[in-house]
This record gives sequence, C-alpha cells and structure tokens, in this order.
Amino acid sequence: MIIDTHTHLNTNQLFWDYKKYLEDFGKIWWKILANAWANNEYNKKWIQIAKESITNFPEITVKTAIWRHPCDIPHNESDFLPLLNELEILYKKNKDYIVAIWECGIDRHFPENPTVEVQQNALKLQAELARKLNLPLMIHSRDGFYETIEILKNFSDLKIYFHAWWYWKNELEECEKTFPNLRIGCTNVIEYPSAEKIRESLHSIKTAKILTETDAPFLPPQTMRGQQNEPAYVTYVYEKLCEILWIKQENLEKIVEENTKLLYNI
Repeated sequence: MIIDTHTHLNTNQLFWDYKKYLEDFGKIWWKILANAWANNEYNKKWIQIAKESITNFPEITVKTAIWRHPCDIPHNESDFLPLLNELEILYKKNKDYIVAIWECGIDRHFPENPTVEVQQNALKLQAELARKLNLPLMIHSRDGFYETIEILKNFSDLKIYFHAWWYWKNELEECEKTFPNLRIGCTNVIEYPSAEKIRESLHSIKTAKILTETDAPFLPPQTMRGQQNEPAYVTYVYEKLCEILWIKQENLEKIVEENTKLLYNI
C-alpha cells in the first residue's frame, strides 16, 4: 500500500478535476490522506471530497484536516480567535473525516506574511486546540525552524508532524530530542540536486518517523520540474527513500502504513 499523507486536492489547480486524480490514485489500491491547506473555503472543499469519496472511491481512505496556513492567518491577532472557535465547531460536526490540525507554523519566506510574533501566537493557539481535541499537529516551517521550535517545545506531548522536511541533520536531531512522537514528511524535494543536505539528514533517521507525501500540486518530481504535481507521483518519493535508506520498497510501504495509522489514529 502506498500512501500520500499530505496533498492539496482542494486547491484551485486540482479541485476542478479531483475525481480524476483520485481515480488515478486508486487504480492499484492506494490510500490517500488529504490536507485541508489554509482557509475556510479549502476546509469545506476537503470535507466535501472526503464525504463523497466514501461512495465514489471506497477503495481509498480519504481523510482531511483543518486549520490556517501561516501565510493565511490574519495580521490582526484579534481577528484570529473567532476563526479558532469556527474551526472547533467545524471539527465537532465532521469528526469522522478530520484527523489532524494543520498545516500551521512559521513561514518567513514571504515578506508580506504576518510578523513572526503574530505567527508564533497563532501557532500556540493551534497547538492548544490540537491538545484539547487530542489531534496531531502538522507543521509548516519555512525559513523559521528555531522560531517554530520555540513554541512547539511547550507541546512535546503532542504528535508532531513536520511536513515537507526542508532542514538539515542538526535540526532533525533537535526535533528527535524534543518530540517523542515525531513524524517527518518526505516529498519529492529529496530528489532535487540542491537537497543534498536534506538527504544527508535522512540517512540516520529512524524509519518509525518516516511519512511520504506529495504536497501536490506543489513540489513535483525532479523529472517534472515546472509542471503540476499530483498524488500519484508519491511513487517517486518511495523510490528515492528506498535508495537513501537502503530499504526494500515492500518494507518501506509497511513502515509508512504503520506510521500513518499511528499518527492519524485510523
């Protein structure tokens, strides 16, 4: 069984034809775990996909998550608390489909983003909600590893999933030391020529922490750079991980399946 633990069929690029992408993904009995991305519109689209898939794609387990991406949180912190209440209500109405709070964290890449302080305060509130609802917390951390850790170190009891791992060996060691229930999501980035340090960080990782994801429509395989990614391309992640970890694919599939079930409690 091959699993994509983080994808974005609810984005404008993929939602218009999401049934085709699920059909392609399900042809050989794969499983997909779906990400809700950023805002209320995307949250509702993912719940729609998850509900419809029970009938339309019974061979695939489609789940979703809810929250706000750090690039999409309000700049004014007073506007954030009402969103928090709305999302908790949304979760309680759709428990069967929602398996995590994500993707939240710190993103310093874009200058127009809210300040780091605002993002940190939002991350703290998200982590508190994850703790309250007993859900894992998926982290988006871009150019802000230590600012992220500064908040998360107070939530080491949570299941912490670093999505689209971008960091090096010392950051991985810091995460392993801090979070007993750590998961690391590997994307097609591990193929990229510029990602040698990321590959090096994975050489010593314990396989119990590994997850596989596409982040589609973003981060396509190396041979398709500049094109649109899709969930079926998670096979490239498996192939590269087998090479990096010196492991047979059938063994990697079993490990990722077990890790995913433990993370999402499915």
